[in-house]
Amino acid sequence: MRRPSTPTEAQVFRLGAALTGVVLMLSAALAADFAREHMLAIGTICGAGPHPHCGWCFGAAGLVLAGLAAFYVALEPIGAVRKAGLFQIKASRGQA
Repeated sequence: MRRPSTPTEAQVFRLGAALTGVVLMLSAALAADFAREHMLAIGTICGAGPHPHCGWCFGAAGLVLAGLAAFYVALEPIGAVRKAGLFQIKASRGQA
């Protein structure tokens, strides 16, 4: 019986980036829901007239951009990740 192959460092990194993207997108959906409730409470769209944008509007937009960036990192070719130096951490052995 064959043993299942162990995941490589790149696969673990990609999975972590993808899960981070999912969490960021879910957080963006929650922030957008709060922004919509805030707009219902004030009776107009945030940013229209004398009402400035609320923090939930900015939070939702920022979280969407961060989630898209995390998905990009998870899906880009591994060569680009290595060029960025993300896999260059090396432990020193007994050197002070």
